[in-house]
Amino acid sequence: MSRRKKQKKHLIGWNTLFLAIFFGMIAFKTYDLQKINRGLEKQIAEYREKIRMEQEEQERLLKEKEYIQSDMYIEKVAREKLGLVKEDEIVFMEKTE
Repeated sequence: MSRRKKQKKHLIGWNTLFLAIFFGMIAFKTYDLQKINRGLEKQIAEYREKIRMEQEEQERLLKEKEYIQSDMYIEKVAREKLGLVKEDEIVFMEKTE
């Protein structure tokens, strides 16, 4: 074989090795990025669940706020905590010994 053919064969071998290493690195990085992507998708699912739970809590608190501001709640508290009665009501008391 001539010197030129040996150099060409040697060059092809190095190019093949370089391409194999290059594609190996690409494959490794692709796997690594997929792993990161799966982790991020899991976090997204967890955050969506937290958002859903917080929205339910917000709805509950809004309903509670609406109830607390109602006349029915104010009357209930006035009767229970302050012992107030309406003008035309008759109050019965237990006889204690």
